[in-house]
Amino acid sequence: MTTAVTSIFKSEERFRPGMHVFVNRAYEAFKLHQHTHDAIEISYVTEGTGFQYINNTTVQVKQGDIFLLPIGTSHVYRPPSPSKVGSLSVINCVFRPEALRPWTDFPPEGSPLHRALFAPETLERPWLHLYDKDNAFTDLFYNLLSEYRQRQPGYEVIVHALFAQLFALLYRHSVKTGVYEKRSPRIQDALQYIKHHFAEDIALKQVAEHAYLSVSHLQRLLKQATGSSFTSYVQHLRIKKSNELLKTTSMTVQQIANAVGYQDMKYFHELFRLKTGMTPQEYRKNDVGETP
Repeated sequence: MTTAVTSIFKSEERFRPGMHVFVNRAYEAFKLHQHTHDAIEISYVTEGTGFQYINNTTVQVKQGDIFLLPIGTSHVYRPPSPSKVGSLSVINCVFRPEALRPWTDFPPEGSPLHRALFAPETLERPWLHLYDKDNAFTDLFYNLLSEYRQRQPGYEVIVHALFAQLFALLYRHSVKTGVYEKRSPRIQDALQYIKHHFAEDIALKQVAEHAYLSVSHLQRLLKQATGSSFTSYVQHLRIKKSNELLKTTSMTVQQIANAVGYQDMKYFHELFRLKTGMTPQEYRKNDVGETP
């Protein structure tokens, strides 16, 4: 994933006249580039397992995971492997801020949901991630999708009513499980250090010493902040940089692998294919998009 190939999905291309909510279902593959929206997105994993890449973070996902991504958040879903294409299913509910206008004081200021919408920088991670352990959201998302697709008379009213119910339920669950706090300066320092040195022979102990943290404490903080282990996070940054160099330079694949910290070309090719679903050469040539 890389900002160099991040695309922007514009709301005017997808929202129907008079509506502030757009709903679809996607069976995730590897063709879609990491992208942003000029609207807010709520996504619900309905089937399967896989990964969601959000900004510079890799999050493992499974059925029941719910994400609220503020405007401008860069993300993409991926199935667990090329052999599992189509096994990860996600319902997306994308909405404009205008959809919130009927509620002048909701969500309450300072609540996790309000912060995710209007002050994501105050959260440990600048988005909201909940888990539907009681299946409280399942029927709601499927009803939203069905109403939006079938376009029966009066469906616009029902879609916006279901959206209101969804939003209230998100607020309720975020209050119950709201554990999002601003990142400590030390983990911020550790993340910045990793981002500046990921192409080197970097070790967890080295980062821990830089941030004045124990190795075990840093491991816990990294997992909370990025959703992945130290090794996985470094791999993510390296492959992300590889993607950028493949798209924006004429460097050979070996030069790129070396530049991001890999000398073993067999390992680099295997890791690249695992993370992107294609070879470096295929990625360089690939310019295919798909519906978010």
